[in-house]
Amino acid sequence: MTSYEPIAQIHRLRRSRATRAKTALKKAPFSAWFGILVIIGYVIVAVFAHWIAPYGETQVFSEAFAPWSQQFKLGTDQLGRDMLTRLIYGARNTIGIAVATTLLSFAVGVSLGLLAALYRGWLDQILSRAVDVL
Repeated sequence: MTSYEPIAQIHRLRRSRATRAKTALKKAPFSAWFGILVIIGYVIVAVFAHWIAPYGETQVFSEAFAPWSQQFKLGTDQLGRDMLTRLIYGARNTIGIAVATTLLSFAVGVSLGLLAALYRGWLDQILSRAVDVL
């Protein structure tokens, strides 16, 4: 007769993927946590820019190159626009460009990888050398 108890013990000892992920996050260094918090903060600022920014995105004031003041926390630019507002709204563009670039590079990489795997031979060698150069 065989016993199924060892298999049951193995399943009990095996941790779930979520538990392993939590453990890995707990062991992450301080610099990783700091980076994650900066990225999360940047995304929050970009998403809630309309409510965080002190002025409208296109609002222009008559004071060009105004220095730091109570009204303009980071001063104004050559056209009289508030620099803090421009930085906050600029986060939206930056995140959009980063996401688009990541998706584009992913699509190109997957497509070339599939071509190399499908056709093999000389095409695989050429694509492999091109990636080696990069």
